[in-house]
Amino acid sequence: MGVVELIEAELARRGISCYKLEWYYDPDWGQVYAVEVCLNAREALELWLGLARLIPYTKYGVVVGVRWLGEDDVSEDELADYLARIMVESGLRAKAVKPLDVVRELREERDKR
Repeated sequence: MGVVELIEAELARRGISCYKLEWYYDPDWGQVYAVEVCLNAREALELWLGLARLIPYTKYGVVVGVRWLGEDDVSEDELADYLARIMVESGLRAKAVKPLDVVRELREERDKR
């Protein structure tokens, strides 16, 4: 089963029929699958956590993201907790898109004074 079929099967299993699924290539992350759902945040985050377990980056080499269209019914702390759990389950690690040159940054800051 391919990634699209796995995502669609999980959506069907959860009874989610209002969604949009797109995929594209990102130069920093590779293949990305974006799922937009007509759910509130908590339900969408639970879906995302389930998809992270089903389609881990460490096994499939793709990133799966979920965007919700409903209410933001989680606190900032709950959101941070969900996102951390999603990263752990998927095997994704935070990535700096642009390398940080601390020496250059300090020089520029010093030169401003």
